[in-house]
Amino acid sequence: MMVLNDGDQIAGPQATFIERAPAFDPEPTATIVGSEGLSHVISARGRVHLEWVKIVGGTGEYAADGSPLAGTGSGLAMGMASNTSSLYAVHITGSDGAGITNAHGTFERIELDDTTQDPNFLGFIASGLKAINEVEVRNSYIHDNQGNGLWCDEFCHDSADHLNGFWVHENLVVNNGRAGIRFERVGEVAEAGEALIENNEVHANSTDAVRGGVSIHDAHNATIQNNSFGAATIADVAYPPNSGNVAIVASDSGRADRPDLFNIDIISNILNGEVIKGCELPDEIVYCSEAQPPPPPLITDTTGSRTPDTTGAPGATTGAAGTTTGTTDIAGTTSTPRGTTTGTTNTTSDITPGTSSMGRTDTTSTTTAKTENTGTSTTAGDSTPSAREGVIRSTIPRGAELPNTGGASGLALLMGTAAIGAGLLFMVRR
Repeated sequence: MMVLNDGDQIAGPQATFIERAPAFDPEPTATIVGSEGLSHVISARGRVHLEWVKIVGGTGEYAADGSPLAGTGSGLAMGMASNTSSLYAVHITGSDGAGITNAHGTFERIELDDTTQDPNFLGFIASGLKAINEVEVRNSYIHDNQGNGLWCDEFCHDSADHLNGFWVHENLVVNNGRAGIRFERVGEVAEAGEALIENNEVHANSTDAVRGGVSIHDAHNATIQNNSFGAATIADVAYPPNSGNVAIVASDSGRADRPDLFNIDIISNILNGEVIKGCELPDEIVYCSEAQPPPPPLITDTTGSRTPDTTGAPGATTGAAGTTTGTTDIAGTTSTPRGTTTGTTNTTSDITPGTSSMGRTDTTSTTTAKTENTGTSTTAGDSTPSAREGVIRSTIPRGAELPNTGGASGLALLMGTAAIGAGLLFMVRR
């Protein structure tokens, strides 16, 4: 197992994205593969950052009574990570339980797929990403997971670093066996979090359990707005509706040991023939506004200009670096929850523009947690360059003297049962 401590970073060679609006699908060329029996490939502690790497594996473990063990079977375990941690252009796949367990921080332009290969973990931690505190996931491609796509559970505890709560926005969430996005068992304790789920494309989810594309269950304080449901074609891939033509489910189990459903706002979503379950409840429990009509088709402009994007991509960057303003309202109108103001200011991860990028784009290799470079090749398809091409954090300069790593030799570290080749990945330790 590879252990990342406070201040550690892993960066693979900068590669390319495939645009799947509003998401960006990363195509990293460096891979870390967990050996058979490794309960999680990487364990993160404190503030960490990963970018341009693919993580494969994570073997589920069982207690003596045969029940699955929490925290096992994941590609990335973040139970001890800081809420200021971040992932950018990372692909996590092939785990028994979840892609990311106990997620902390901000996740931008990541891909999560083919998690929960062991069906015994369904209903337990089965998801692309599972968190029990507020996180942000944006511009990411969440698809083909056997469980939920994104899941915040067990009070989704409040994070002072995430003012919009469990903020899931501008993602493509498709083909997940259970809910595409799930917010569950949140409320009735002082530190319980809240959710803002907006501007996502949510299609073809919940084929194995009719929870809808978005599921709000036994929870307080969630806003679901400006998301698109129903059949859609995105990046030349056709997606059917969510299972049972159910876009959103707001539900209450009635169990005394769980919070009651309360203060859920479902506003201005594009349903495309799908339905919302829960709107029949009193407004103080579930408030639903009129759904938006589908957007008009794009009109080809022969002059060479581009028709404005109505998929809800992030707003333009203004002012000082690290601040963005605005999100695109698909119908051009704004609907506001009952007496509340929902912010859309996006605090970016700890990236400083203007400095040089590390990594090379001409080498494709694989690192395993058991053996050395296997030389596996990855080929990217039609791609869109990173919006942050040529950018890397300035807080830990590449090539600087690194404490406890032997200076420059710290670029090639052997940690636990995982090897990082100096020609594949850079690991920088503060």
